[in-house]
Amino acid sequence: RIPKTKLPSIMKKETTFTFEQRIDSTKAGLVGLFAGGFALAPLSFLHNVLFADDSIANGMAQWEFDTDTGSLQAALFAIVYRYCVREGEETNEMLLMGVVAAFSVVRTFSKIRVPTYCTSAPLDCGDPFGYFDWAMVQQALLSGTESFVMFGSAVLAMEFVIKKGYIARLK
Repeated sequence: RIPKTKLPSIMKKETTFTFEQRIDSTKAGLVGLFAGGFALAPLSFLHNVLFADDSIANGMAQWEFDTDTGSLQAALFAIVYRYCVREGEETNEMLLMGVVAAFSVVRTFSKIRVPTYCTSAPLDCGDPFGYFDWAMVQQALLSGTESFVMFGSAVLAMEFVIKKGYIARLK
């Protein structure tokens, strides 16, 4: 055990989070997990099974994987959302949209697969943008729609449970 005097100042500070606040964060994660997962499942099915491109070899397995990982991402999102949109900030629409957009953009770009015909250094995949071709644009549109719907649904569910009093906003 390291004596407190030798720890960096940030590690010396005692936590101000109560047990109830930790329980509410756990509940927020569960709300996000289910709300995001249920919202994502049908869209991911369309993307991975019905409108799958050549880069998706096993659509049903990809759908299951994307739905499972998306549910976990939505759980993390709901916890972060609770920390970002604190008491008194719930009317700040830019903050609400910013949190959703930040998570959505990161998820969208991480799901784009570069086709085998692209060349590297610098990346060139052809029309229409060089860096992105039509297949990548389609992936971005589909994944972006999934992401905004998934995280947006998590926000709606979080706001519902907060208004009902099941989860408290942080102060």
